[in-house]
Amino acid sequence: MANKRKRTPREAANDNLPSQKRSKKETPVTNGSTKTRASSKVQDKPAPFTEHPTVEERKRELALYEKLGSEDQSERIEAASIIIAGLLEGNGVEEPVLFRHLAGRLFRGLASGRNASRLGFSLVLTEILGQLFGEKYLAGSKYTGLTFDKVLGILVEKTDAGGSGNGQEERDHYFGQLFGIECFVRAGILFSDKSRWQAVLDLVLKLSQKKSWLKSQCGWIIVQAISQMEVELAEETLQRLADEGVVKTPEGVGIWIAALDRFPDMKMPKQPWRSPLEAGSLTSLPTVLKDSGRDTSNDQAGIKKQKQGNWTAQLHFVWNLILAHFLKLGAKDKSDAAEQFKQFWKRVVDEGFFSKTSSDSQKFSGFMIFQRMLEGAASQTFIVESVFSQNLMTCLMNQAAKEDRYLHRAAIKALKGIEATVDRDPSLLPTILRQLLSHNGVYNFDQRTNTKTVDKILQHATSESIKKVLKTLQLKDFSKSGLDETKYYQSLSSYLFRLSSVPADEENTSSVSVPGSAIEVLTELAYSNQSVPASIREALRTKTTSAFAKLVKRPEDFGHLCGAILSIKADLDPEDEIGGAVLEAYEKLKDLLDPAKDTKDTKAPRQALALLYAVAILQFYNEDPDVMNLLEELEECYDKLVGEDIQGGEGIAEFLVEILLAMVARPSSLMRQVSQQVFEAFTNLMSSEALKLLTDPLAVEESAKGQQALFSTEDEDMANAEGSDDEHDHDHGNDDDEEELDSDVEIVNLEEAGSDDEPSDNDSDSDKDDDDNTSEPENENQEALDALDTALAEALGSHRLDKDADATDSADESDMSDSEMMEVDAKLAEIFKHRAKAANTNKKKEKKDAKETVINFKHRVLDLLAIFIKKEAAIANPLAFEVLLPLLELIRTTTTKPLANKACEMINQFSKALKKAKSSFTTEISDEQVEELVAKLQEVHSEAPKDGSHAFAKAASTASLAIASVLVAREKTEEVFELYADSQLKWFKGEVKIQPAFFSDWLNWCQSHASASASASASASASAAAMQE
Repeated sequence: MANKRKRTPREAANDNLPSQKRSKKETPVTNGSTKTRASSKVQDKPAPFTEHPTVEERKRELALYEKLGSEDQSERIEAASIIIAGLLEGNGVEEPVLFRHLAGRLFRGLASGRNASRLGFSLVLTEILGQLFGEKYLAGSKYTGLTFDKVLGILVEKTDAGGSGNGQEERDHYFGQLFGIECFVRAGILFSDKSRWQAVLDLVLKLSQKKSWLKSQCGWIIVQAISQMEVELAEETLQRLADEGVVKTPEGVGIWIAALDRFPDMKMPKQPWRSPLEAGSLTSLPTVLKDSGRDTSNDQAGIKKQKQGNWTAQLHFVWNLILAHFLKLGAKDKSDAAEQFKQFWKRVVDEGFFSKTSSDSQKFSGFMIFQRMLEGAASQTFIVESVFSQNLMTCLMNQAAKEDRYLHRAAIKALKGIEATVDRDPSLLPTILRQLLSHNGVYNFDQRTNTKTVDKILQHATSESIKKVLKTLQLKDFSKSGLDETKYYQSLSSYLFRLSSVPADEENTSSVSVPGSAIEVLTELAYSNQSVPASIREALRTKTTSAFAKLVKRPEDFGHLCGAILSIKADLDPEDEIGGAVLEAYEKLKDLLDPAKDTKDTKAPRQALALLYAVAILQFYNEDPDVMNLLEELEECYDKLVGEDIQGGEGIAEFLVEILLAMVARPSSLMRQVSQQVFEAFTNLMSSEALKLLTDPLAVEESAKGQQALFSTEDEDMANAEGSDDEHDHDHGNDDDEEELDSDVEIVNLEEAGSDDEPSDNDSDSDKDDDDNTSEPENENQEALDALDTALAEALGSHRLDKDADATDSADESDMSDSEMMEVDAKLAEIFKHRAKAANTNKKKEKKDAKETVINFKHRVLDLLAIFIKKEAAIANPLAFEVLLPLLELIRTTTTKPLANKACEMINQFSKALKKAKSSFTTEISDEQVEELVAKLQEVHSEAPKDGSHAFAKAASTASLAIASVLVAREKTEEVFELYADSQLKWFKGEVKIQPAFFSDWLNWCQSHASASASASASASASAAAMQE
């Protein structure tokens, strides 16, 4: 409660700020009445108050004053206007009436803690006091009995706490008196007569001694008054305060600063200082300000100050005045202001609030001061540079690092304040980043504080600040970072990766871009910089590849990716086959990026092919073994694209599909993103053969055999043999495992089975390297073989040939007896039984991995087809209908529900896109293509009975209606109706099983078409009739 109470005077000074409404219903406004406040609205018009009000007039007064205390600002202002008009408008009310309202309502209401009563009542009092003792001076003409001393006495009388009330009532009365005094100050009536201010000042000083928690509020009132008085009165006031011992308090410091800012040449008291911010005062100032953040609400007047008290979340007003002083000084002379502020901050804040002997409450206040300075810096970099001082940064990093630290939440709030500052003013990013990563900070600031502060502020980098940011991040000597070489490069790559993810500014006309600059530095670090340790170079390249994958997602950043690839400096031998191919790829990439050679039709394909060349070069530097094959295929695509007219580039689509399928098969996010971007650029060049290459993988089995068909062209005989083994295992299970353990042949076969457990490189769909995917199974297989050798050695009492040196001599080498042979035989049987089970487990895992690989590949193929549908169905490309049947077959044959759902959704999207392009069918589709669509519709109707599920029937119906709508538009209505009639007749006779929804959808479509035709016919008839008339 104390914290909230201490804010109320400040709230009164800012009454124009919006306040929160209460969620509870308003209380009744009349005594004993059950009517709501809505009944008072009839009396909302201004009307003079009377000396002897009737019952209705009293109800009106109650309603108005109830509304004056509302938490709704608009209601308070409305009620205040009516009350002021009712008292003073026109000739005004009689003096007794005004006295009754002042004493019985307004001043008395200031002591009420109900809702926002003090704010509303202060609003009315300020206006009335202004008219009584201000320019109109009604107290001297009409209300002669209401002298200044009498009105001030009313305030004291009605807000006197007395000695009989409880603690809360006492607080309410003190706050009421505080608000009343502020009304006198804000009314601007105290300085025409010096005695008025002297009387109010006496009251303020007396009130400040009542409770220590009132001192800051009383000090703020004096600061407000300083801004209104003349220099002579200000000098007398400061002398009076010096005599009262107020100077060496936070309130005194604030008053002195306010006075000097208003009257720089005024005569100041000799003791204890002329200006609290001058160099000579900095010795004693820290002691004065260190407790400015204490919550002294529980201190009693006259009791000696405690060493440590609770801290409050409200910052003392003196810090706002200090900030305003240095901002004003910086506007005149920035260098002088910077030096003064640096000295002030170091000696007062850093050494005062964050020293080793500072209490937790003082450090808490220090964090609030830090935030306030950042918030009010107003692009004054000299303030930002100084506040990141040594002790503060040490405390900030220590407290933010762990949640169990006492000031952890305060430190996190301070870090969020840093983020908010950069968000408000991105130009401060280089300055703040330099303070966090060097000077008194640490290079790995985020790791040190266990936050993402640097990561978040880097997203505000701009084309104007990126050079300074990169200069801060790149150190000429890594040892200056305080980290070892490996950790330095890890941190640097993380920062560059974050910058490369910053969206490009569309309004930026500069040739410099944030992601482009960052990715070039990251690429140079990973591929060209020879000073980077070899141990971390692979990790840097992985990070660079991930950055490329993010860039590819944003087409506007296409040039940055290609530019980064071109910036790689490598010593390539043109005489070498691979080196010459890569150099040639560089030249073709530059050619494709030449904007002078782009046309409207070729721009997108040329950029897409350039992207493929960039990826191929990147694969070369990543030592991909298949890069030569990719470069050869790209060369053929390049020749077809550049050597011939774009519309006549026959065969380019087939080459591209082969390349893209090989890319999506790789467990790489970059390859997946690139394939989608490239495919989107070439959809208009797709041919029927290329589309078939793309849809054929959807029909492959989701098994090891399907994986072999997709990804391998060698060892077909071995694949067939493995397939037969799989079938045998499926048919017979594990029942015969114990029956085939009697001969040495089985032992050899089992060993071979164990050694053939290595999965192929395509088994995993993760983004990790192939080496990582295969090394773990290989280690497991080797461990299993070693365990088998050990078990056999123990059972047979022998050892492997390479273990002769470790073997012990045996004195007994006689032959084993029959019983011993039986025991050995039983042990061997047990060993091979467990080995067979382990081998069977590995086979199951291989089958599962193979299935997941095929499913993931189909998902990626569907992603490409979705792009094709989105672009080509929307422009009514007849070739788009070729994807419908493969999608239906996939829905029917797949055992994976997500695949089936994805295919169903694609058919729905096809239908929606087609509806938008219906008008273009009459001009773009040929007669030959119409006949092909009739055949396609027959195939769909043949496919529909093959699965009885509702989802499949819905998909088949949607595909059928999509084709039918085109054929009807091309006057093939009879063929469509005959086909539906034939299918329905077969269904009726029981020859096929089709869901009834297949035909009900057709009838609904016919009804919709008939209604549209009837409406069009009626409109045409009406138009014809109108023309005849």
